[in-house]
Amino acid sequence: MRIAACILALTVVAAAQSGATLTLTTKPSPLGLGQNQFEVIVTDAKGRPVTDAAVALLLRMPADPKTKHPEMRTEGTLNNVGGGKYNGIAIVTMAGDWDVTVTAHHKGKVLGEKKVRLTAHAVQPKPPASKPK
Repeated sequence: MRIAACILALTVVAAAQSGATLTLTTKPSPLGLGQNQFEVIVTDAKGRPVTDAAVALLLRMPADPKTKHPEMRTEGTLNNVGGGKYNGIAIVTMAGDWDVTVTAHHKGKVLGEKKVRLTAHAVQPKPPASKPK
């Protein structure tokens, strides 16, 4: 167990030292029920696009013991569309908070990981009215 923990710690440090940046956007934004497009831009420490990464997406809604609702998960690999951009469609089946993890790998090594919590809405909120000038 101790060796495994050391290896895991080294892996996390190596990923942090790679300096890769993952930028996540969704359409619609905020998430809605049904199909949502996820786009990730991967850049290296110097801001250059990483064009040959493998990018994985995981959406997880934690279990709710009060309502006896089980954990929900959706995962897959995003498509490389060129120029450091990766995208794909994921189905969101329930309104609420989803933990989203995006991980970029290159030649078997973790380049970077981004974790965010996004809220899916049953009905898209209306944008705020613009103020008259």
